[in-house]
Amino acid sequence: MLRECIKRKAHEVVYKTGTRDPIKICEAKHIPVYYDDLGNQIMAYHAIIKRIPAIVLSTRNSEFENTYSCGHELGHHFCRHTGNTECLNRSNLRFSTMGNEAEANEFMVDLMLDGVNPRDYETKRQLLQACGIPTWAERYADWERMTNGVVY
Repeated sequence: MLRECIKRKAHEVVYKTGTRDPIKICEAKHIPVYYDDLGNQIMAYHAIIKRIPAIVLSTRNSEFENTYSCGHELGHHFCRHTGNTECLNRSNLRFSTMGNEAEANEFMVDLMLDGVNPRDYETKRQLLQACGIPTWAERYADWERMTNGVVY
């Protein structure tokens, strides 16, 4: 999916649901969220069973981790990734530069930054922290667009 299409889709989701919070978006879109012990490495996964989407979050995650993990899994859902085998894994957070995992990360960042004015924050780190985005995901933000004064 093209970067601009991902941005547009994330904005559309925020506009239609009235929130940037991934958990609340799931509620609004009737996407069930389940919690299970997924072990030490797996943080979350998205599954489609009989055409019904679901997101499973790890009970070992912090609330912060579950929020962005849910945003990532919503990326798989809204980018229409069809595989049921991909998961957000603690060991692969920093390495996704292309493909479905990168798209899901881009969607997560675009979703959680939608409507945010970057001029309200002194640093990138403050902006990311305020929006619930982990520092490892900084690479997925469109900083050029933001530094040109465009409200995300």
